[in-house]
Amino acid sequence: MPEAITVKIKGLEELKAAFKRSPGIVMSQIQKAIALSIALVNRNVKIETPVKTGRLRAGIRSKISPFKGSVESTVNYGIFIHEGTTAHIIRPVRKRALYWKGAAHPVKSVKHPGTRANPFMKRGAERAEGQVQAMFQVAINNIAKQLAI
Repeated sequence: MPEAITVKIKGLEELKAAFKRSPGIVMSQIQKAIALSIALVNRNVKIETPVKTGRLRAGIRSKISPFKGSVESTVNYGIFIHEGTTAHIIRPVRKRALYWKGAAHPVKSVKHPGTRANPFMKRGAERAEGQVQAMFQVAINNIAKQLAI
């Protein structure tokens, strides 16, 4: 029977150590890129948000969790401003008729023509896209440097 051949691979122990460190390094760098990106998108969305009372802008919030981040509107009417509405009929909910200052008399319903979409969230995200890509490229480069042996 032939003798066993032993192959010694230079740097194998260092490579094993780098692989053991890699999950922590990857998580740290990617989370940093996510946090920076979400902060940038949040800022840009707030810049693009239409302001009447300031409530919609104040309701823009960010969430960050492992490998995930989001920017959202917490006000209930945010979706209607962002996506717009189709023509619809407005009817009273708590009373028998609708009335507002300047109206000649109370009415049973009003035909609303709908509202045009104002995709401020989309514009804010698109405005940040190039910088977000750059942040993740920096994270990838940092991961490669830290794992290099």
